Amino acid sequence: MPDDPLLGQRLLPRLLPLIEAPAGSGEEVLEAHALLEDALRTRATDIHLDPLQESLRIRLRIDGRVIEALRVDAGLGARLTNQFKVLAGLDPVPSMTAVDGSFSWPPGEEGREEAFLRVTAVGCVAGEKLAIRFLAPPATFHDTLSLGIGEEGAHGIRRWMDATGGMLLVAGPTGAGKTTTLYTLLNQLRLEEGHVVTLEDPVEYEIPGINQVQVDEAKGLDFPSGARSLLRLDPDYVLLGEIRDPESARAALNVAGSGRSLMGTLHSRDAVGVVSSLRQLGLRDAEIGANLGLVVSQRLVRRLCTHCRERRPLPEREAVWLDAMDMHLPEEAWQPVGCDHCDGLGFRGRTGVFEAWQPTAEDHSLIMRHADESRLRRALVERGETLMLQEGLAKAEQGITSLREVLRMGAILPA
Repeated sequence: MPDDPLLGQRLLPRLLPLIEAPAGSGEEVLEAHALLEDALRTRATDIHLDPLQESLRIRLRIDGRVIEALRVDAGLGARLTNQFKVLAGLDPVPSMTAVDGSFSWPPGEEGREEAFLRVTAVGCVAGEKLAIRFLAPPATFHDTLSLGIGEEGAHGIRRWMDATGGMLLVAGPTGAGKTTTLYTLLNQLRLEEGHVVTLEDPVEYEIPGINQVQVDEAKGLDFPSGARSLLRLDPDYVLLGEIRDPESARAALNVAGSGRSLMGTLHSRDAVGVVSSLRQLGLRDAEIGANLGLVVSQRLVRRLCTHCRERRPLPEREAVWLDAMDMHLPEEAWQPVGCDHCDGLGFRGRTGVFEAWQPTAEDHSLIMRHADESRLRRALVERGETLMLQEGLAKAEQGITSLREVLRMGAILPA
């Protein structure tokens, strides 16, 4: 059951009256429509309808966390599932394989911003599960400081943008906000002098003022050939989207080696971990050392609600965690409380926790000598660089987020 019985009332004020209304009350609003309105109001990015043996669990992903809001009986659950499938153009008959559909909401209403949704349905042991995602383009910020990155990291990005050539890689796990960071950089570049082109697979969102190219391997346009074609377009900056295989890694290297500035994302636990990732994708140490210009590693954490956050005695779990890392144990720490402004969640919105690494001559020398991540990370600590965990702890001390959120980042401890 939901941890807080009142969550349903706070998160689903339009759906609950429909569920509780007696049969034949004349209410004509579909339950699916009411749930969509509630999800939009709470800034949810996903709706999950999870089947149980005798009920359906409704969960919302808000600020990156999945929150259980309500459980309804199996009959209403089946009706809600069918309504979403019909909206998405899917066959209401349960499917044993995963099927996808999409629709827009609200449909054709003037004066309201239209939302696009993707519905994925798959048969599970207990019944049919639906995942409904709001397909909104990533947020873009006016400058890198607005992302939550510190002054030093923002200056590093600006220095890279003003230079010529080399790779800027944004690293982190799925859902860490890497695309938002890249879109913020692209938004800045399109407002300045410079020619920017992208090679993406797929092109998910259009960016006005940017020349975007879609990879189409069926027609012979893959990453290597596409990168060669982009270079003939005389770009100043090239974005390759996600570098995820040897082909895209080699294409990124060819662009950076040609004197252009290359941007891309890469899965890595922290900044220096990018070196290991590039090695695994087939790049040699000399190629990495000569072209790696800047790495921005990041995670997203929830912001404490400023209307209700409180300083309270340090919880035992956080105390054990800090003690294990041999770090200072404060007597009090900022904690979530919950109020009407944050729908009782204690958090509202998210911010980034960053680690910006601009390799020095010493770092390049270590890479050339095939130094491992531990050695590279130790070099950063020895010269006083701020690592991601340290920035997260600083934001917890400032009351921007909580220690529990920093713990959940899974950042690597300083050597």
